[in-house]
Amino acid sequence: MYFTPARNFAIIVSMFKMHEGTGKTQRRRKRKVNLMAKISRRNFMRGAAVGTMGAAAAGLLTACGGSASSTTSAPASGAASSAAASSAVTKPSAPVDGKYVTKAMGHESWVHVATTFFDGKITACEVLSHEETIGIGNYACARIPAAIVANQSINVPNLRGSSITSMAVKAAVKEAIELAGYNVDDFSKEVTIAPSNEVIEEEADVIIMGAGTSGLTCACRLLEAGYSVTLVEKRDIPGGSMSMTYGGVATAGSKLQYNYDVDGSFRESTMGTLEGMMNFWQTMEKYHRTEFFNGEMPYMTKQYTVAGDLVDWMAGIGIGFNTMGNYESATQYGASTPYLAPGCYEGGAGYAMMFMAQRVEKYEKGKIIYSTSVTDLIKDEKGRVVGFHAKGENGASYTLRGKAVCLASGGFAKNPEMLKKYNPDYADFFFNCASSMTGEGIQMGIDAGGYVECANRTLPAFLSSYKSKFELAFIHQSAPGIMVNIKGDNIGNIISDNHYTMAKAKLNKDNGDTFYYVFDESSAVKLRDSESYGFNGYVAMFEKGEAVHYDSVEKASEELNLPNLADAIEANNAAALAGEPDEFGRRNCPYIETRDGLWAIRVDPTFYLTTAGLAIDTDCHVLNEEKKAIPGLYAAGDVCGSIEEKDAKQYGMGFDAALTYGYIMGETLKKEI
Repeated sequence: MYFTPARNFAIIVSMFKMHEGTGKTQRRRKRKVNLMAKISRRNFMRGAAVGTMGAAAAGLLTACGGSASSTTSAPASGAASSAAASSAVTKPSAPVDGKYVTKAMGHESWVHVATTFFDGKITACEVLSHEETIGIGNYACARIPAAIVANQSINVPNLRGSSITSMAVKAAVKEAIELAGYNVDDFSKEVTIAPSNEVIEEEADVIIMGAGTSGLTCACRLLEAGYSVTLVEKRDIPGGSMSMTYGGVATAGSKLQYNYDVDGSFRESTMGTLEGMMNFWQTMEKYHRTEFFNGEMPYMTKQYTVAGDLVDWMAGIGIGFNTMGNYESATQYGASTPYLAPGCYEGGAGYAMMFMAQRVEKYEKGKIIYSTSVTDLIKDEKGRVVGFHAKGENGASYTLRGKAVCLASGGFAKNPEMLKKYNPDYADFFFNCASSMTGEGIQMGIDAGGYVECANRTLPAFLSSYKSKFELAFIHQSAPGIMVNIKGDNIGNIISDNHYTMAKAKLNKDNGDTFYYVFDESSAVKLRDSESYGFNGYVAMFEKGEAVHYDSVEKASEELNLPNLADAIEANNAAALAGEPDEFGRRNCPYIETRDGLWAIRVDPTFYLTTAGLAIDTDCHVLNEEKKAIPGLYAAGDVCGSIEEKDAKQYGMGFDAALTYGYIMGETLKKEI
């Protein structure tokens, strides 16, 4: 059954209309509690955002007048949860109703929550402010508070795909319960998923495994053309890896770029035309796998041939792009590349993802089935792939059939067994990526006759903080500094070929698998709010307590046991003052002023994707080992691995590839079904 937010909210509101009292009313209350405890994840998770707004309008989220109120907040930094603050607050001897403001640390920063109590109930719960990732954390900020109110319990399921934010909201509400003088146990009943034996059989023109970048792009294109499309997503929210990306599309040929390039200077540059881009990649030997490269680049050529149309289509349907260009003391990243609004790492990709997911469901013929995993593909008697089976988290069984089946389910970076098989050198490493990247789609493609290509290739890495694995991919740009190893030695040029420099550092045992990013006070100011990049996401390093200030280089060297740190900083500063490259070839070295001490973050180069994936042609047909298309089966995105690797180039632009090949898959299907 397909649930709608309006229907879910109607259920929740009707429950709240039951009056409190004795006798028959108490029996009603008991029935209400039992019913709410059985509300399925799909039911309240998909309707919670609407439920929160509707309840406010109905007066359900306002504390009754005359009640005593109390407000508290957690310490400004340090603890991961605001629970520590409660120990410093005198708890009332009896419950005191009212509104309590608490906070807990989420993925990006503090999540501030207001919880209102009246007559032994949580009557309102609202996230007041947050900096969580758009397209991920904001879903939990909307749905978890509504679920807590609906179930009168903080023991509601985490939102799959947004678990860190889910736990932060629940931690803040738990503290509010304690501050109000209530017993946490009374608000901790287990909320289980109502089991279902429902057997569902449906048909659509196209069925897609995965509602991520490629799946959503393909679905939107098909629905616009009048086809019916059903997507199956195993998480509670759409998006896959899309919301995590920087949000840029490298393209030459879009109207956006043409209109920006009034003097023709961009079109005269190396990357200003498709021909120029391809010539650039052809001649850049450092980016090629020389043992594989044969001079041909069919996949990248196809990708960038359609990239301009993709960008103009996105802009045309209402997806926003950041203002292009360089400006004085303003955003400088992506001068001639269209970046999704509001900008690089400012949630642009998340907004675009949510837009496309909503767009799919606005079409009468469009549907996304959440919290459901595809289990196996279906072939007809002629060997054509004609559908797949799926299983809902609640136990519901699905048989979905279509004229075409698309695999858009991501890579396998979170599947240890597949890592051992296809990337054995990396099997023991942590991958900082979406937890849904477990490779089922790849295995199903293999079972259907496909094969994996580009295995055992070198993988890229980016910086994460060591403690919380917070993503710091662009810290070297937004807050200039140097990265040192276990002895305090500079690990090398972290600007040029950053991803592969990080990967080499991680694999080099001489570095002791221990790294620090060190920087001065001026970079600390930029780290809190980078004007050059236009975003403040890295302020979390201070709020999480992972950025630590030391009074001197000597103090940092002593406490971190980095005996060569002073020499590394001195060598860097000498190159910076001379305006010369350092010993590693890094140009424009940042001068690290140590007069005011030194900042350091323990960091970890982390791998984040797998470049191996299903073999496809440039029209997204899944290929068998004879390089022939498997009838009825198509694929795009990380399930196919790196598009650049198929042309023997180092990985570099996975988001561009996922968008463009999702677009290509849609165009191919429009011709063939």
